[in-house]
Amino acid sequence: MDILGEILKQVLEGAAQQQAQQPQRQPQPQPRPQQPPQGMPSSNDLTDILSQIFGGGGAQKLPDVVKQFEEKGMRDQVDSWVRTGPNKPVDRRQIEDAFGERELDHLARSKGLDRDQLAEVLAKYIPRIIDELTPQGQMPVRR
Repeated sequence: MDILGEILKQVLEGAAQQQAQQPQRQPQPQPRPQQPPQGMPSSNDLTDILSQIFGGGGAQKLPDVVKQFEEKGMRDQVDSWVRTGPNKPVDRRQIEDAFGERELDHLARSKGLDRDQLAEVLAKYIPRIIDELTPQGQMPVRR
């Protein structure tokens, strides 16, 4: 079962619905198929990147990712993502700090993306994904 893929699909669909509900000044025709802006990840690229970060579809590296953030002084934020309730935000610089510039460069280059834009996207989605991976407000027990 690819739990990470299912969660990412739900998160991306939710983001698309939110964007569609926001009022627009003038309707803009959307080209088909819709391509992400230059340097931004497509949903397939984002799925691949998040699978690398979280250790595949079963998110085996979730405890390691949480630990990375905690070790960089973001325990309050991570706790809000794991626990039930609102998620505290994280910004691009905190993502860079948690993963390191070299790792983000590697992830971005592997998909032909801009590192700064990738960090922005990860800052937006990682809290939501960790929240979804911990629905009972606790880290899963490692086996």
